[in-house]
This record gives sequence, C-alpha cells and structure tokens, in this order.
Amino acid sequence: MTESPLCAGRFLAATLFSLLLTYLPVFAGSAYAQESEFPALTGRVVDLAGILDSTATTALVDALAAHENDTSNQVVVATVPSLNGYDIADYANRLGRFWQLGTAEEDNGVLVLVAPNERKVRIEVGYGLEGALPDGLASIIVQREMLPSFRSNNYTTGIQQGTAAVLAAIEGEYTAPANGKGPGKTDPFSERLGNLLPLIFIAMVAIPELLKRSGMRKAANGAFPAGFAGLFGTLASGNLIIGLAIAIGIFLLIYFTGSGGGSGRGGSGRSGYGGYIGTGGFGGGMGGGGFSGGGGSFGGGGASGSW
Repeated sequence: MTESPLCAGRFLAATLFSLLLTYLPVFAGSAYAQESEFPALTGRVVDLAGILDSTATTALVDALAAHENDTSNQVVVATVPSLNGYDIADYANRLGRFWQLGTAEEDNGVLVLVAPNERKVRIEVGYGLEGALPDGLASIIVQREMLPSFRSNNYTTGIQQGTAAVLAAIEGEYTAPANGKGPGKTDPFSERLGNLLPLIFIAMVAIPELLKRSGMRKAANGAFPAGFAGLFGTLASGNLIIGLAIAIGIFLLIYFTGSGGGSGRGGSGRSGYGGYIGTGGFGGGMGGGGFSGGGGSFGGGGASGSW
C-alpha cells in the first residue's frame, strides 16, 4: 500500500519529463521562428531592400540622431524586401515592438516602414507620440509627401520627404502644403482639412488651458478628448458635421458623468530639430553598432498607404 503513491508519483514525474522533452523544442522553435522573421535593429536606417544610396542614408541618420538628441524621440526608417505575408500595419506594429523603439517611460518611438516589392508604406507611431502625430496627420504625410515619389519609383525622395515631415510634425512644425502646391494629389476634403490642421491642434490645446484658468476645470477635462474624437470622426467620415456631432457628444458625456481626466499627452513643445533631411549635423546619441531600442511600445497608431 505504501508503494502505490510512490509509484504513482514516479509515473507522474516521468510523464511530465517526457512531455517537457517533447514540447520544449516546439515552443523554443516557435519563439525562434517569430524572432527570426524580423530583422535586427542595426541603426537608425535599416535598408534591407537596398533602395537608398549611401548619401541619402547618411543624411537620414544625421537628421534622426539630431532629433533624438534634442527630444529623446526615437525615429527609425526601415525598408524590407518582404512583409512575410503580414499586412503592413501588423508587420510594422510587431517590428516596432520587437525593436522596442522609444523609451520605456515615454513610448516615444516612430517607425517609417517601406516595402517596395509589395508597394506598401506605413508610419507606425508609439503610444507617447500619438497626440503629436495622430492617425489623420500621419495619413496626410503618407499621401502628400511619400506616395507621389514612390509612384515614380523615386524612393529616396519619398522617404526623405516623409521622414522630414514626421520629424516636423512631432515638433509641431509641419504644415500641409496649400492646394496645388503639394507634390501629391488628394481629394478636396483632405486638401482643405490639411491646411486647417495646425489651427485645430492649437485650439485643442489652448481651449482646455483657457477653461482651466477660468476655473472651469470640469469643462476643461472634457474639451481635449472631445476635440480629438471630433477630429478623428471628421477624418474617418470625411464630414465635418459628423465630426462636430461626435465632439459635442463626447464632451457632454464626460462633463455630465465626470469621467475623463487631463488633456493627454500632446505634441512636443521643444523646438529642437524642425528642418529638412540633410541640413542638420550628426547629433551623436546611440550610433553605430551600439544602437538599440529603449524599451518603448506601440498600440497600432499611424497610417498606411500603397501605390
């Protein structure tokens, strides 16, 4: 009778050990396969598709390094020969997380990803920069600054213009070109809205601040999320009336329920690097073989395009 529990214990241990030997290589192989399908982060520009020359690469690295030194935002440009069957938004999100772009405290990373063979481009934005570079503005940058050059197989110009616009947008200095002066062709609604975006962003920040100073803190708490929701609704629907209705509804909901707090993280107030690619000097920071992500994460913000 005393041997039965001992035998059962030995049998259970042997079974567990056998299962471990059987499935451990499977789990390990799965993890290795997941890692191996994404490239290593070797620098601020990872041109695996080979579409950038050395001069363009150097100019991009210089501008990205200077921006990171001034703001701590980590922006990386990558080109890949294949998306490995992924949708580009999914691939960019996974790659950004794999590389851990941005700092762990701020999640202030941005990935500019180009897949020339699949004719796809994506600007993937980290959590901490979604206020400064919302989906609508990222989409305007893709449509105006990148796709027109890509359609002419001029990848260098498209990547340079798109990256410069991303850096300027983060700094709060990007203004969409006026009608007829931009390189891209977009619908009339996007043309008009693009010109008003700087004013909208200023209003979204200024109105809550004015309400707070006037002692109307409850109203101030609802103003920024309502404005952001209204802007998103306008961009998604293409109808300003729908956007206004959404903004009013969100504001009333927050005001009368007492939920929602603060104004969120908006754009960087720093005025460090706001120029064009190729005009800044090398800013040091993490460069060369020692470059790596800082522990940042991504939540799916950004915009994609195809040509």
